[in-house]
Amino acid sequence: MKKSLILIAVLIFSLDLTGCARNNVNKNDLVNRDQNVTRNNITNVRDNNDYDNRSRMRVADDAAKKIADLKEVDTANVIVTENNAYVAVKLTPTSRNKDTYSIEHKISQRVKSTDRDIDNVYVSENPDFYDRMNTYSSDIRNGRPISGFFNEFTETIRRVFPKAK
Repeated sequence: MKKSLILIAVLIFSLDLTGCARNNVNKNDLVNRDQNVTRNNITNVRDNNDYDNRSRMRVADDAAKKIADLKEVDTANVIVTENNAYVAVKLTPTSRNKDTYSIEHKISQRVKSTDRDIDNVYVSENPDFYDRMNTYSSDIRNGRPISGFFNEFTETIRRVFPKAK
């Protein structure tokens, strides 16, 4: 009886140590990835589970308002993570078939003018992306825990902007 209790206690202790060791390795990996942020700016969006995501992800309403002031844009949503801004826009009906590069450049300039720390602006006029960004923005504003949808947000960004660095 005593031997089985000791054996169970040793097993539980061993499992606990294994779990802690695994957590330390993951945290160290994340720190190393954060140090390489200039090589891959989107890393923090993808690998940020152990950090306070709330400080890493925010809605940029001022930038969205400046974008919506453009004559080509109907409405916009902007979410910022670190030094990246992800913009979902609905263009006006008359602007939908126009030069999107020119419009994206204007949008990028407006976003960067509201926050000097933003280095990269990713713009999409995809209606599905706009709807998702609208939902994410609403969830953030309403205080929903970001950890609940952070992985989904990350996957959406990967699909819409596969070459984002």
